[in-house]
Amino acid sequence: MKHAEGTIKKVHVLRIEPGEDVLLSIQQFCDEHHILSGIILSGIGSLDGCTFFDPQEMPGKPGLYGYVTPISKPTPIELVGLNGIVCGEADGKAAPHIHACFADAEGNEYGGHLKEGNRVLVTVELAIAELSGLRMSRKLDPVKAVPVLFPESDQ
Repeated sequence: MKHAEGTIKKVHVLRIEPGEDVLLSIQQFCDEHHILSGIILSGIGSLDGCTFFDPQEMPGKPGLYGYVTPISKPTPIELVGLNGIVCGEADGKAAPHIHACFADAEGNEYGGHLKEGNRVLVTVELAIAELSGLRMSRKLDPVKAVPVLFPESDQ
């Protein structure tokens, strides 16, 4: 287990507007406000369709699983939950890692790893907690061969 402690420095509340890409908007906001360690506390809204990843078996790949084929639901859909973390890249840019839950008009639920291309239908409202006292980064896990969280104390 990897562990680091920190505190909430500030909470940012955002409204992402119709037509904007959810992931790219969060990325841009975090870059502009220099948020390199954060938590997506809450996110709700509606999207003009959704695209996400779920793990797939990949025989021959170290760890045997990965995120390869996107899943798409092209009709208007409710964003019932958004959560994740914001890490810092070596180049100083923010790297959000976000998962989302969706519900269609029939009440069917879907969810997984959020990717680019999810555009706001009416609104997306979210809160990001900016953290201090620790550094969060994602590095390649040598066994699973996927990027994973590496939290470190800021000392």
